[in-house]
Amino acid sequence: MLGAGLVLLAGCGAGQEPVPAEDAVAHYDAVAGAVLDELAGPQWTPQEHQRTVREGDEGCRYSPGVWNADAVLDGVSGAEGWDELTERLDPVLAEHGFGALGDPERSGAIHSVSAHDQHGAELVLDEQGRLSLRGALVDAEPCTAEALGL
Repeated sequence: MLGAGLVLLAGCGAGQEPVPAEDAVAHYDAVAGAVLDELAGPQWTPQEHQRTVREGDEGCRYSPGVWNADAVLDGVSGAEGWDELTERLDPVLAEHGFGALGDPERSGAIHSVSAHDQHGAELVLDEQGRLSLRGALVDAEPCTAEALGL
């Protein structure tokens, strides 16, 4: 139970460790690549112009982007079918500093699972075939895309 609370806190700004600006892009590209490799089947395409770097109340935040599949996730429908997927993805996410994927949550008609890392980044995967990474705390001064090498 304590672990679940810590994961929730990690997504809310408590105890987050910034990722060095020079490592941020490569790190999260590797996270997305590893997750998408485990989701073999559909063709995944990054959305154009989705990478953002923004200064906020809690520091400089990098959102690596959104990838869309050309098909829905195989074997997942609503709140059903996520167990096998999370069993495959949790070890991959752990290798990249993320906690385990949580239980499916519903937003409107779409179900998704999410996980957070020690930098505050949130990874969300939904049943429609959308992967998003957002909100990593970055040690960048100034807080610009150029500081991250974008």
